[in-house]
Amino acid sequence: MDVKNIASAETEVLEHPVQESAVLFTEGVSSEFDGNSVSASEVTFRAGERTKWHTHDGVQVLYVTHGEGIVATRDEERTVSHGDLIVFDPDEEHWHGNKEGSEAPFSHISFIAQPAGADPTVLD
Repeated sequence: MDVKNIASAETEVLEHPVQESAVLFTEGVSSEFDGNSVSASEVTFRAGERTKWHTHDGVQVLYVTHGEGIVATRDEERTVSHGDLIVFDPDEEHWHGNKEGSEAPFSHISFIAQPAGADPTVLD
């Protein structure tokens, strides 16, 4: 069992392969089973920050915990807010992040289930 209280964990500033800016605030847990990796992280985007277009080899589920942001696929762009649950299918091209000019941060918990060792694929 891997239990971590995210609310009390220290926030770290990381570079990330799909982050549009150079900063990603994240804290989370991960486990591996049956050849699949399952991870969960809370991610906070400041005003105007977002991910680059990317895909995952497995399913990504986002649960919005704070603020108002945007999730997008090649076919659709939607505004999301606290309590919204978003599911991206494997290999679905997408991005997510805060709105331009927002005065508040946007946070979501990201759950990803994919083959062990898989990394997101960054697109143009």
